[in-house]
Amino acid sequence: MWIQSLRLSKFRNYLSQNIEFNENINIFLGDNAQGKTNLLESIYYLANAKSFKSFRDKDLIMFNEKEMALDGLIRKNESFKNVKIRVNENKKEIFVNDIKYDKNKDLKSLFKLVLFTPEDLTIIKDGPNFRRNLIDDIIISVNFSYKALKKDFDKVLSQRNKVLKNQRSKYFKEELMAFDQQIIRLNYKIYRYREKYISLINTYAKKNHLNLTENKEDLSIIYRPDIVAKDIEEYREKFSKNLSDDLKYYRTTSGSQRDEIDIIINGKDSKKFGSQGQQRSAILNIKLANVNLIENTSQDKAIILFDDVFSELDEKRSNFLLENLGGFQTIITATNTKSLDRVDKSKIRKIKDGHIK
Repeated sequence: MWIQSLRLSKFRNYLSQNIEFNENINIFLGDNAQGKTNLLESIYYLANAKSFKSFRDKDLIMFNEKEMALDGLIRKNESFKNVKIRVNENKKEIFVNDIKYDKNKDLKSLFKLVLFTPEDLTIIKDGPNFRRNLIDDIIISVNFSYKALKKDFDKVLSQRNKVLKNQRSKYFKEELMAFDQQIIRLNYKIYRYREKYISLINTYAKKNHLNLTENKEDLSIIYRPDIVAKDIEEYREKFSKNLSDDLKYYRTTSGSQRDEIDIIINGKDSKKFGSQGQQRSAILNIKLANVNLIENTSQDKAIILFDDVFSELDEKRSNFLLENLGGFQTIITATNTKSLDRVDKSKIRKIKDGHIK
């Protein structure tokens, strides 16, 4: 599956732009603040009906304009899907082959993306929530029902914490009991999802890392759930034992929001002992595992987006990525071709002031 063409109208700094894409590698060069990331954001938005940069849809509309539009043509073998999104200050409309979609979740099944950003390269150094989010995003990319599960959990967790902050309420016990039933059920499901998919991700990431390091480094993703349980009853029992701490600290002190995910290289925690190069290699191979997982679970190929990532990589890692993504549509933005010497120059276009040449 690949994106054949895209039209941007009043999107960020693009007044009107038509783009035809190659089925394999596409490179867009430009200085900072010219529209490189905005281009990738438009493709991401077409696939997900949300931005990876902004929480508000109206922020995507060009300054002093009232509406933005995206029109993309997605191709799989000989079949085509035309995806249109219109956004103004009040609403968002999505059409696929001129049929209106009422829910964003319907859009996800049309085509899959894997996005690489410079921020990804620091995930190992950052807090555990960043690694949980990375794994959760990979799970969602192959099992979209997990997104609704996570959304429900986040909502119930927030509500339970509000109840814990209001312990003097005469309805406190009843409200807490009601939320306990919900949060235990949701927690246990998340625990099982993460357990299953981290095992799969680990298999692919380990293989990728061995290839990159020429069998010199072993990569492992270790899941350390806050609560380990063989069934939901055991989970309920262990969760309930933390009630005194919940009451003491006025918040939920146990559950999947406290799960840890360790990235281990040659038996050592890469956060503490890994070099910057090792950490970057590990994250790249985990993201590549996302590409592998999509291909092997959906029998389809993801579209790969690189937002100015190659400038952060050495020649060896850059070449490894390009070699491993040869069979995928890959859209790359960069400020120069320093790490892209092997790429056919005819595949390179330039971006300046929201115009692509």
